[in-house]
Amino acid sequence: MLIACGESDLSTSKPNVTKEAINTDNFISGALTTAPVIVDCALSGGTQTTCYRLTIAGAPADPETSPEGPYCPQNISSSKEEGGTWIDGKGTVYKVDGKFIENLSTLYKDKQWQMYDIKTGKVTIISGARGCEVAGDPRPIPGFNNFCLECPLDEIDGGIKKTVFIPTKPVPTSKPTQIRGRDNTGIALNGVLLGPPAPLDMILSSHTLGVFDQCGGHANPHEGYHYHAANGCAELGIQKDGHSPMIGYALDGYAIYAKTDKSTIEAEGLDECSGETDQIRGYHYHASAPGKNQIFGCYMGEKGYFEEDARSEQSRPKMDDNEPSHRPLDE
Repeated sequence: MLIACGESDLSTSKPNVTKEAINTDNFISGALTTAPVIVDCALSGGTQTTCYRLTIAGAPADPETSPEGPYCPQNISSSKEEGGTWIDGKGTVYKVDGKFIENLSTLYKDKQWQMYDIKTGKVTIISGARGCEVAGDPRPIPGFNNFCLECPLDEIDGGIKKTVFIPTKPVPTSKPTQIRGRDNTGIALNGVLLGPPAPLDMILSSHTLGVFDQCGGHANPHEGYHYHAANGCAELGIQKDGHSPMIGYALDGYAIYAKTDKSTIEAEGLDECSGETDQIRGYHYHASAPGKNQIFGCYMGEKGYFEEDARSEQSRPKMDDNEPSHRPLDE
């Protein structure tokens, strides 16, 4: 049941959903932990409008088709089925099997990579509660490197719920807004968080791998389980006309669809944000190639926000009028 805060009960009259508006019926069972509600909200560009308040489970509601794990292979003899994936940020996805771990020094042209015991072949892994603790901060740890890192969902109580406010209908901006920093970018139809680009250089600088699973996801104790790549999971919004399936919604309310084909090559004709417009779906994004280290390129609409981010913003001390702001000019 949809409820509009401060307005009439919507149980008998669902909002008019146009091809460009978010449709909460697209989320699969179990993806949302509470019924969606419509509330007043202010978007990143200052527009006062209405948003859906959505709380996601923070874990795949379709574990059969979008399983979590595995992450680190146990030994340099481990097969690709025993490990997860890694990316180079340029379009390549690596299968993290034992051979990949063994050849890290060759791949990165750096002899300091030594993530396994030479005598036994056993991979150095930090997992469990300690793994989650380290995963929560990607900065190098002095004197502590050359390990494969994993934070299983079981260690964070099966997932971390996130509440997000996404405009009921997107508000286009005059120019795109770049995806910056560590802010999450949207939500998937299976209840998983869509994360920002992973800080690959920072992770690799300490000879560490925060391995993704086969779906392009991993977890930490702050954000929970989240995707850094669209690896073919959560493709749940099947399109009757043969268009690639829908994956989720960006923070600005525009839908995100899978790549237009199954190859690693991205489709031509998309704009700088990986988007396009058609008569059925209106404007929408397409997922980038899995190894690109982004779900989509940038925002074409004013962004909604995550509840915890809004609380954090409110708790910050107000700046003096003469103090320079660090907020990006296009936000």
